[in-house]
Amino acid sequence: MEQDDPAEALTELRERRLGALELLQAAAGSGLAAYAVWALLLQPGFRRVPLRLQVPYVGASARQVEHVLSLLRGRPGKTVDLGSGDGRIVLAAHRCGLRPAVGYELNPWLVALARLHAWRAGCAGSVCYHREDLWKVSLRDCRNVSVFLAPSVVGPGLPALGSPCRTPGYSLP
Repeated sequence: MEQDDPAEALTELRERRLGALELLQAAAGSGLAAYAVWALLLQPGFRRVPLRLQVPYVGASARQVEHVLSLLRGRPGKTVDLGSGDGRIVLAAHRCGLRPAVGYELNPWLVALARLHAWRAGCAGSVCYHREDLWKVSLRDCRNVSVFLAPSVVGPGLPALGSPCRTPGYSLP
């Protein structure tokens, strides 16, 4: 069996046309890869949540983070981000002096990603991320709470997106 030169093999592959079977294999492989990403990164957070409350992860934009921080400036006390995702709001709150800063996220992959971001920012020992259902978190000792809710999650007892929250024991500026 003779060894092929890598350059010859690459040239041969470039000149060859893909048939129906190869296209089908490429499509199936792409679909499998997309499913693997979904199953490993996004699906774990949905397993314990009822279908009507499932919200896909969408990272907060820099503008959204700045808006949250503008609402929290000058407010001492514990800051909590419910559904913290990759942890960017918790990190930004910590950098602005809001301490302690804690994030709660159900998806274990996003909790790991948030902890990695905190470690890379040099804040791993100063911020906390917990894998916990946001509906089961005790907020008794929290002064500042941040949460982004999808329209499917906002019920009659919760304020609509963008409206001020007036909950006994909590106040917004």
